[in-house]
Amino acid sequence: MKKSSYKSIIMLFVIMSVVFLAIILFGIGLLFSVITSTDPNGNSVLSNWPFQFTRDFAGRIGAGDYPPTVSDAGIKELDNNNLWLQIIDANGNEVYSHNTTPAQQTHYAPIELLELYQGEDNTELTVCVGTVEYNAEQWTYIIGFPMNISKVTMYLDGDSFTGGKSMLLILLSAAGLLMIVCGVIFGLWITRHFRRMTQAVGLIAYRLYEPIYSKGIFQDIYDSLNEMNAELLASDEEAARNEALREEWLTNITHDLKTPLSPIRGHAELLADRSYPITEANCIEFGQVILKNAEYAEALVNDLKLTYQLKNGMIPLNMQQASLTRFLKESIIDMLNSPEYSDRNISFIGGDKEISYYFDERLLKRAINNLIMNALIHNTEDTVIRVEIQAADKTRIIIEDNGRGMDAEELSRLFQRYYRGTNTDEKAEGTGLGMAIAKQIIELHGGDIFVESAPGAGTSITICFPLPNSSDATGP
Repeated sequence: MKKSSYKSIIMLFVIMSVVFLAIILFGIGLLFSVITSTDPNGNSVLSNWPFQFTRDFAGRIGAGDYPPTVSDAGIKELDNNNLWLQIIDANGNEVYSHNTTPAQQTHYAPIELLELYQGEDNTELTVCVGTVEYNAEQWTYIIGFPMNISKVTMYLDGDSFTGGKSMLLILLSAAGLLMIVCGVIFGLWITRHFRRMTQAVGLIAYRLYEPIYSKGIFQDIYDSLNEMNAELLASDEEAARNEALREEWLTNITHDLKTPLSPIRGHAELLADRSYPITEANCIEFGQVILKNAEYAEALVNDLKLTYQLKNGMIPLNMQQASLTRFLKESIIDMLNSPEYSDRNISFIGGDKEISYYFDERLLKRAINNLIMNALIHNTEDTVIRVEIQAADKTRIIIEDNGRGMDAEELSRLFQRYYRGTNTDEKAEGTGLGMAIAKQIIELHGGDIFVESAPGAGTSITICFPLPNSSDATGP
């Protein structure tokens, strides 16, 4: 079936639905207009309001007198609605009245009361009759309403009603058949789309899906399927990239673990070889080599353990409020006191104001050291590194250098696990986890990290922490 045929069927179904809805709404509107009216005060009420009012008014009659009168609340209701009232005794004589005119009759025969009860042809007045028992006597009360309300009793001719039932049955059958046909057509249309969507889900699972662009009531569903397919393909690509990085990293880690193990094994074999003359100086030398390489292997294992703990929230935090200014200053002093970096140019700008924050000193020191070490390792010895702390709308720690900088690809992969920068002439050292660990630690402290860099223009790293009683930690 062509698309135009489907559109015709849909259009037909829509038109029929609109017609049925219009008939239903017209019937409801007609019924509503018949069963509603306007009371003397101009308010919209149900047409049975006069009869309901008359029935409820029985509670207003009595007032402790004989013959019965109307309570003050009842008189107020009559006056508010511009109604008149008469109370009639068992003989048809008026014993009490309110708002009646001099021309109003004061005696009613039983047949006259019956006519009032059944209704009379009067386009300006509706008279309702009620009864109330008071002092063991039956009293009749009449209330006049300035409204045109008809009291309708319907009688049906048996023969005509029998024929009408046949006609009604035919009409109902035709309507039912029409609804069945429409339902079948609509069901086929719905089934076609459901089958198409089911097939699409299966194709998405096997990565064979082709985007479907359709308009109509199912457009949102097809758009969602297209979006899901795009996200799955992007996720597959990301997983493939991560897997490639992981394999590359495992290769590097395997090589790096073999690197310290080789001298450890070689020197251990020399120490264990009785035929090899070992002096005290040899023992010290071999021991230092073994110790240095063992420490390097241990660092690799510790980095693996730490990044796993940080990723899975398994590391306990010892958060205490302390001065970030003093913490940074002491961290830089400790680094400069190391013989390896004692001649490097690292400056600190902290200002006169102490800036405090809740942090785990051991973990945050690891993150700061990783960031500064990255600048030291991947730049020449004459590179100037500047560390600054600021406090305005956020607490900012800025670590910048005038070194070689990074291109866009290196910048995008800087905080990826398993990645080690290659912009150095020396052999890449470390596990490739240092920058990723630093980012994890900073985020664990409620902060964010942003990097700006360009080849030949140096690198600037900004760490943002929220101020006390502030949850805003986004944006550099």
